[in-house]
Amino acid sequence: MQKQMANERVEGKSNDESFSITINGNHELISVNVSPNINLDHPQIEKNIKEAFSDAQSKLKSLLMEKFQGML
Repeated sequence: MQKQMANERVEGKSNDESFSITINGNHELISVNVSPNINLDHPQIEKNIKEAFSDAQSKLKSLLMEKFQGML
């Protein structure tokens, strides 16, 4: 089961789509992408990273709920 979960991938994006984070079904960080045209200050960067991570977690939660519903 854990191997199967590791193969699942979701991508979360910040609200302005300047940051994206990919995590797997085991909540492991796979990749972080930053737009090359980014011109943000430090607090904005932190905010965008949090948004992207939160989006990825939300998408993973939905994916896992779908998977587990099919198993019941």
